[in-house]
Amino acid sequence: MINVLRKHVKNLTVEDKIVLLRFKIGLIYGFTIFIASFFVSPANLTPFAWATSIIVYYFTVLYVSLKYGLRSKFLIYLRGLATFYGTWLLVSILLNEFSLVIGVKN
Repeated sequence: MINVLRKHVKNLTVEDKIVLLRFKIGLIYGFTIFIASFFVSPANLTPFAWATSIIVYYFTVLYVSLKYGLRSKFLIYLRGLATFYGTWLLVSILLNEFSLVIGVKN
């Protein structure tokens, strides 16, 4: 099963690899924000989460431009933008709601 996934990832285009990378980073960032919500109040966490999301996204911009040697500003800056933000927002919101339902958070 893992070999089949590796084979499919190898055959992806550069654009697909960029979107997949930003999906993975959004997943990690959303989970990190969810964990931080246990320690910081939502009123204090929200501005921090949005500000650091810009920094995290900028590092993906640098990584993509260096790894793939791209010159297209569309690919570097915009490809996967909605994927990154949508993923981290959905992950953090869904995990928060799930933790409320099972009674982990109040």
